Amino acid sequence: MSVDRSLFNLSSDVTQPHNQNNKLTFPPALINKQVHKFSKMRQYCSRMQKLHPSKLQGEEVELTISKKTFDEQPCLSLVLSLSQVSVFELLDYVQEICLSSEEKSRIPRSVGSWVFSLLCVIDKPVPMDYMAIIRSVGRRCAVLSSDLLTSLDPENLNSSSNEPHFQYLVLFILVCHYFEQLDLLEEFGLSSSS
Repeated sequence: MSVDRSLFNLSSDVTQPHNQNNKLTFPPALINKQVHKFSKMRQYCSRMQKLHPSKLQGEEVELTISKKTFDEQPCLSLVLSLSQVSVFELLDYVQEICLSSEEKSRIPRSVGSWVFSLLCVIDKPVPMDYMAIIRSVGRRCAVLSSDLLTSLDPENLNSSSNEPHFQYLVLFILVCHYFEQLDLLEEFGLSSSS
């Protein structure tokens, strides 16, 4: 998963870390850029599914879900061939097992790529029971990026020690803004800038 780190290099007069209610606020440039990039990726995935349906459909790959599945980067053809049920089974597994607080120091880097890839192929509108899984993923990502959520100060965001947390911050932003779960911001003491 690619995170545009330049978005975090905003001057302090451009970032507004607090609104009138003294809640932390994400810089609008950060939200807009990440949601736009995510939307473009979803469009690409949708085009690939339409252009090559014979290669992607047919027998769905039997995927044995285990932690080892997420040790490697996801393969586009595999992710595109998954049914919606399988996508949500994988997301549920990821949020329950791979993104648990106890595993925080041992989460493979590729888990963020898996979550991003799976979110890219979710059909909208999302049924409520599936949205509950997306919300759980968002909550776990917020917890994992809590070091960044405690302060949206540009100096804190630019710290190299926060590198592993960027992908989870971006995933949290996508769940909140692309999947329209803005109430999750409130749960973590944040405010929507839009």
